[in-house]
Amino acid sequence: MGVNYRYPGTLLIGGILIALVCLIAWTMKKRHRRKAGLRAANTGRLKAHPLYKRKLFEARVFRILTMTGILLSLIAALFLTARPYKEEMRKDTVSRRDIFLCIDLSSSNYAGVRDLVEEFGRTVEGLDGDRIGISVFNTSSVRYVPVTDDYDFVQGRLKELAEYLEAEQEFTVSYVNKYDSVYDIPESERARYQELNRILASFDQGITAGYEVKGTSAVGEGLASCLFSFPELTKEDRTRIIIFLTDNKEELLDEPLATLEEAAQMCKSDKVTVFGIYPGSGNTAQRDQGEKDGSNAGSGAVSQADAAGGQDQTDSAGKKDSSGNTEGAGDPEGAGSADEKARMKAAVELTGGSFYESGSSLTAEDILEQIASREKQNTKTRTASIDRDTPFFWFCVLIAGFVILLAVTAFFVLRRGIRKGQLPRKLTAAVLLAAMAASLVVIGIRPMYLSPSAEIMTGNLDVALVVDTTISMWAQDHGSGTRMDGVKKDIHAIMNALPGSSFSLIRFDNGAEILTPFTQDIEAVSDMVDELDPPAYSTARGSSLNTAFEALDATLQSAGRKAGNRRTVVFVFSDGETTDGSKLRSFHELQSMISEGAVLGYGTKDGGRMEYPGRGFIKNNSTGEYALSCMDAESLQKMADDLDLTYIDATDDYFSHKGLNGSSLGTRLYSIRLLSKNVAFSDGDRDGYEDTYFYFSGFVELLLLIWLYLTIYRGGVA
Repeated sequence: MGVNYRYPGTLLIGGILIALVCLIAWTMKKRHRRKAGLRAANTGRLKAHPLYKRKLFEARVFRILTMTGILLSLIAALFLTARPYKEEMRKDTVSRRDIFLCIDLSSSNYAGVRDLVEEFGRTVEGLDGDRIGISVFNTSSVRYVPVTDDYDFVQGRLKELAEYLEAEQEFTVSYVNKYDSVYDIPESERARYQELNRILASFDQGITAGYEVKGTSAVGEGLASCLFSFPELTKEDRTRIIIFLTDNKEELLDEPLATLEEAAQMCKSDKVTVFGIYPGSGNTAQRDQGEKDGSNAGSGAVSQADAAGGQDQTDSAGKKDSSGNTEGAGDPEGAGSADEKARMKAAVELTGGSFYESGSSLTAEDILEQIASREKQNTKTRTASIDRDTPFFWFCVLIAGFVILLAVTAFFVLRRGIRKGQLPRKLTAAVLLAAMAASLVVIGIRPMYLSPSAEIMTGNLDVALVVDTTISMWAQDHGSGTRMDGVKKDIHAIMNALPGSSFSLIRFDNGAEILTPFTQDIEAVSDMVDELDPPAYSTARGSSLNTAFEALDATLQSAGRKAGNRRTVVFVFSDGETTDGSKLRSFHELQSMISEGAVLGYGTKDGGRMEYPGRGFIKNNSTGEYALSCMDAESLQKMADDLDLTYIDATDDYFSHKGLNGSSLGTRLYSIRLLSKNVAFSDGDRDGYEDTYFYFSGFVELLLLIWLYLTIYRGGVA
C-alpha cells in the first residue's frame, strides 16, 4: 500500500506559509534596495574582470546550494510534520491450542489410565506453543494444572500423577484385595500401608470429597468442570480440546448435576472438541490378576477407615457403593460396559471429536498427532489494520538538506574569515544550526509515549509472584487489616495492570511450593491468591526468606527455557522477618534470569499482633504477652539488591493514599509494562504507542522558515 499522511492539512498550511515567507522577504528586500541602495556608473569593466566573474560564480553557487538545502529541509520537515504512514494488515494466527487432559481417577479406571499418563508425560516435550492443563475427577473435580505452556511443570505433575496411579495399584493389590479389614494388615506391612495412604491422600481428599453421600465416578460433572476450567471460555476465540480419559462407569447415589450427554452438549455449544479415550478393555485383569470379587476399591475409603481408627471392624478395606458392591467390581466386558462405551462414543462425537479404545497399538503420541493434523486445518487468523509511521525516508532527506546548509555556511564563514563580517549574523547562523541539529537528534531517537487509550497486552511477560505465608504475615499492622490483606490486594492490582501476562504463584513458609505454573488462567491464579492461608500452627517452624530460593530458582529456570523474546518479572511479598535462626543467603545468582520486578515489604518497625484463625492472638510463651512481629526492611533491601530489583515499603505506600498510579508500585508497573513487545490496538487501527518526532520536525520547519526569510532578504544568514 502507498504512503498516507495522518495530518495532510499540514502540507497545505506549510506550503502557504512558505509562499508567504518568500513573498514577505522578497517585498521587504525590494523596499530596502530602494531606500538604501546606491547606483554606480561605468561598471562594465568591473563586471568583465576575471576576479569579479569568479566571485559572482561562487556567490551564485553558494545561493543555489543554500536554497537547495533550505528547500530540501523545508519539504522534508513539512512531510515529517504531516506524519507519513503506511497501512499494514497485521495477522494474528491462532495456531496455539488449549488442551486439557481430563482424567477419571476412580478405581475402576486407574490401571488403563496409568500407561497413557506416562505416555503423555513423554509427548508433552513435543508441544510447540500449545497450552496444556490437567483436570482430574472422581466424586468431585480438581483443576490439577491450569492451562500453561510451562511444560517442565506439566511433566512434573504428570510424573506425580503416574506415581499416584502406581501407588493406587500397589494399594489395591497389596492391601484392598488381600485383607478384609485394616486390622488384618500385619505389623510388618503397616509402614508401607501408611506411606501409601499419605501418597494417595493428596489426591483423594479433593476428588473423593463427599463420596459417602454422592457416590463415585461423576463422569458428566467431571467433563463439565473441565470445560469451565478453560480461561476466557466465552470471550476469546481459540482452538480448545479436551482429551477425556474415562471408562464411563458411574457409581452415583444421587442425580448428577450434569450427565455425560449434557456435558457434551455444553462442550459443543462452546466449540470445545472432546477426544475420548476408553481405557476399559481388560484393565481390571491387568490391574490385579488375583483380584477378589467384591473388593476392588479406591484408596480414599481405606484412608477413611484408618483415620477413624477402625471403629467399624466389619468394613473391608474397600469402598462400598450404594448396592453393597465395591466400586468398579462389575465385569468390564459385560453388557453394561458395551452400553457405557456406546454412550461415551456418542457424546464425544457430538462435539466433533473422535472416540478411541486404548490398546497395545494406541499411544498418546498417536492421538496428539491426529489432533494436530485435524486442528491445523481449522486454524483461523484475525486481521487488524495498523497505521505504521514511516518517517525514515523524509528524515534522510532532512538530514541531507541540513548537511548542505551546514557545509555551505561553514565554507562561507571560513572562506571569508571568522573575524570578518558581522558578528550578530554569525551568531544567528550558529544558533539556528545548533537548534536544528538538536532537533534532528531527537527526531532520530523517535521518542514515544504510551497512549492513554491503548491497552498493553503484556503477552511476552512471565510474572512470578513469591508470597511469604508464614504466620507473621497475618500481623495486623497494615492499615485496618493484616499484612496478607495488603499482599492480596497488591497482587490483584499487579495482575490487572499486566493483562495478557503469564503468572506463577509461589508460597513459602515451612517449605516452598509452586502453587501454579506460569499460566494466563487469571481466574485460577486469583483463586489461589484468595485462598492463601497460614501454615498449620502445630507445624510452624519460624520464617526465613531463604526458603523461597529453590522454588524461585526452578520457576526462573523453567521460564528461561521458553522460546521467543520473553521477559521474566519477579515480585516478592514478605515482611523479611527471620525467626528460625538462619542467616540470609545471597540471591545474586538468580539476578541474570530476572528482567524487572520488586521486593515489597509489609509491616512496621513497631510490629503488629498476629491472629491465627481459631486461636486468637498469639502470645509469647515466656512472657505471656501478645507476640509482636516486626518488619525487617534491611533483609528485604539486601534481597532486592541481590536480585537487582527495587525495594518498596508497601505499608508506607498504603498509608500514602496516593492510589496505585501514584505509588512506588504503580511506577514500577509502568516500567514493567514498557518491557512488553505486544501492544493491543485501542481502536482497531492505531498502535498503542504514540510518536512525538513530528512535534520536533514542526520546530525545524519554523527554524527553516526563519533561515529562508533571512536568505532572501539579505542574501544569506551568515
